[in-house]
Amino acid sequence: MKFEILVNDVGDNISDYRTAITFAGTKLLEQGYITPAYIDACLEREKTYPTGLMMANGQGIAIPHADYTLVKTNSISIVRFAKDVAFGQMEDADLTVDCGIMFNLAFATSDQHMSILRRLFTLFQDITFIESCRNLKAEEVGQYVQEMLSAS
Repeated sequence: MKFEILVNDVGDNISDYRTAITFAGTKLLEQGYITPAYIDACLEREKTYPTGLMMANGQGIAIPHADYTLVKTNSISIVRFAKDVAFGQMEDADLTVDCGIMFNLAFATSDQHMSILRRLFTLFQDITFIESCRNLKAEEVGQYVQEMLSAS
């Protein structure tokens, strides 16, 4: 499956999940990969179904996403935060997870979305994958993630 990956490092200017999701979505929107409504849909979904995950290795990862009908081109907007951003916890919306990285998923069909999500969950169990996503140069991360998702 072909998809585009955007990677951005951000400073301390992103301090909450709303700003983080808006930033990631804006990068997708600038490329024409999503409709403008996608960003609002991600923000709305996050209120009811938060996407913060605390992995067994202690890393916090967020994976916001929204309705596939608002997607034009399969893509992922990866944002690496200089300072962790609190997202609601996927398993318990009353709790938060401090996330150092976010994978904003935008896939044009439900099947594609679920397929990538399953593969990412497997990769997230591997500390090497997460550390590589955090520490590789921004321009190297997209290709790395693409290769890892294709191999898994």
